[in-house]
Amino acid sequence: MKKSYYVAILIAVIVMVMPPVQGFAGNKVLPIGTKDIQEMIASQDCPLFLVATAAWCGPCREELPVLNKLFHKYKDRGLKLVAVSMDIDLAPMQRLVDKLELIFPVYWAGEKMYGDFMLFGVPTILVVRDGKIQERIIGSRDETFLERKITSLMTEACAP
Repeated sequence: MKKSYYVAILIAVIVMVMPPVQGFAGNKVLPIGTKDIQEMIASQDCPLFLVATAAWCGPCREELPVLNKLFHKYKDRGLKLVAVSMDIDLAPMQRLVDKLELIFPVYWAGEKMYGDFMLFGVPTILVVRDGKIQERIIGSRDETFLERKITSLMTEACAP
């Protein structure tokens, strides 16, 4: 009995002094309103990919890792990419962001974004240039298409 007591105390001390396990640092999904999204769009001098997505959407779950890879590749050349979740609540998208280890900003706007931005489904990429939505890419696209679109929009003036 005494031996198991000491073992338990030793385990408790070890657990208390051990540093936490380092995993994915996290990318917190934050709520965002329509007005804030409109301001984000209006303030863009450089191209922005604004991705309407949802955790429940199979094609979105396939496209987000591709966008993450492309963001990692092109962010230092000026790529701006932001995702906005249209889920009913924030939690499902946060779980997906954590699972996929997404490194670009992800916000939650909820279902009202459908009407506010005339969206008919997800995934949809709103291509923003000069403070306006210039193009809507509706439906999931492959990596080759997305990379071509990104490189065609990037200019030296927009590099960080």
